Amino acid sequence: MNELAKTDDPTDEKGSRCLIVERHDWETGTNQRQLQFVLQTAKAFFGCGNLDRTIRVRVFMPANAPKPAFEKNIIISREYGNGTRRTNNFPEMGNIPSSFVFFQETEQAGAYDFWWQIDKAIVAARFQTWQQGRNTQYGRGRLSLIVHGKVPRVINQL
Repeated sequence: MNELAKTDDPTDEKGSRCLIVERHDWETGTNQRQLQFVLQTAKAFFGCGNLDRTIRVRVFMPANAPKPAFEKNIIISREYGNGTRRTNNFPEMGNIPSSFVFFQETEQAGAYDFWWQIDKAIVAARFQTWQQGRNTQYGRGRLSLIVHGKVPRVINQL
């Protein structure tokens, strides 16, 4: 089993960052069970993409639940030959609609609070300095962003 992922940036304090990634309706992978990352953002958040990395997600359903609905280990893939990185071992991703998904660092190395928000307009407007992935035959490239600090699990205002 792989070690839990650690960031390549030792200057960031534990629990101080959140990765936000847009999930499109047309996600790739078997039955839309994978989330694809913008490479630059994935490297900055999860570390180098030369190996698969095991992380632990604490899944909040709904986002404002007081405790996670479940926890599980998932894989953040290495960088594939086609220039992508994805989540693996996370079939529940197939049930998440078009939304922004959040990976919030916790006090435990390699463990993340995970939730999603379907109101993409308010999330996109709330934050700045988004990175955009490559456009594809399906549409524009996905947005992603690393926020330095805790992000509220429900965003309903600017």
